Amino acid sequence: MGRKMRIFIVPVNDLMRHPIPTRMYHIAKRLAEKHDVYLLSYTKHPLASRIIRRLNIAEIPVNKAVSTNSVGLYYFINVPQLYISIKRTIERENIDTIIHANILPSFIASKLAKKLKIPNIYDFQDYFPESASAYYVKGKHFIELGVKTFVYSALKNSVAIVTPSYGLKTIVHEIVPDKSVHVIPNGVDSELFKPMDQEIARKSIGLDKDYYLLLLQGSLDAWLDMENVMRILSKLRKSVDVRLLIVGFSHAKHYYRLLLTYAKHYEIDKYVYMYPPQPYEKIPLFINSSDVVLAPYKRMMKNFATPLKVAEALACGKPVITTSNAEFKLWYHKGVYFYNNYEELERVLSHVVNNYEDIQGELKGYSDYFRKEFSWDNISNKFENVVVAANANKHARE
Repeated sequence: MGRKMRIFIVPVNDLMRHPIPTRMYHIAKRLAEKHDVYLLSYTKHPLASRIIRRLNIAEIPVNKAVSTNSVGLYYFINVPQLYISIKRTIERENIDTIIHANILPSFIASKLAKKLKIPNIYDFQDYFPESASAYYVKGKHFIELGVKTFVYSALKNSVAIVTPSYGLKTIVHEIVPDKSVHVIPNGVDSELFKPMDQEIARKSIGLDKDYYLLLLQGSLDAWLDMENVMRILSKLRKSVDVRLLIVGFSHAKHYYRLLLTYAKHYEIDKYVYMYPPQPYEKIPLFINSSDVVLAPYKRMMKNFATPLKVAEALACGKPVITTSNAEFKLWYHKGVYFYNNYEELERVLSHVVNNYEDIQGELKGYSDYFRKEFSWDNISNKFENVVVAANANKHARE
């Protein structure tokens, strides 16, 4: 192993208390096996749960943090506290490298890192100006402009940038053409997400086995096109007993209500099973209960990514039906079926239902390959290489 480093992580949310382990959680967990890792924890963060995940890290709380129900407002209110916590940690712990993956905290961390001549790496997980404004109905344009100010500055102050997709790399290159940008996709917990008996999975969550089940899980927000899904489900039910399982929540509450409205409008509400957000460890049961996983993304820059829900479905050997996305075609070589409009969605769904046994057989072998190639161990090793290179360049300059 190379030199042991002191790494400070400024994450996108509270890694130890967020209901779902995120990309940076998995990377931090593995970096901590080889290096001294310091993690900024967002004290009183509105999305933090009572669950405390175990990480072999030194937790750095935001001292005297002010609580609020709004995620965006939380960061603005706590700017002084964030600045003090980040600066004090860098200086007191003799930090070698900062990894940051947020908006306002990344702005602060990258400014301080540049001033103190410490390498900092931006894990640019999605197009933050668009994703941050997606939760709002009013003032979207102004929020996007404000977020751009912080994000573009943080990109310019970073010595290296990591994106989970080539599409995001292209966007970042247009903003900071002189920066080193590395593409490292999202991964999967290969021990947790794997194929299992569907009947057992359905029984464990209280569902019968005698119908086709489509799954939509994760954040149910403005970047999903659910109306066409409800519409096609209504039509398909005239010839096949197919139902929809929805597991998740909406950051923007009105969108969740909109889903219920669509279900009633197309007269399929009794065939739509709604579950609240589930513990991370239970999500494989819902995926394995389904026959097909849906990812009906709209055409937005934030969707130029490698979504966790697609990776987790393929790891479990389940086919995915999604809107046409060139990025997915680069990464996922089997099991993903694309559509551009309502008519194509109808054809794709019918094809998958009518050829399900053949598709399932093909995916069984692909699942084994996928879980190795996209394991978080493999992904984290690639991320560590970027950190090592950033430190090597620092010492070369010295």
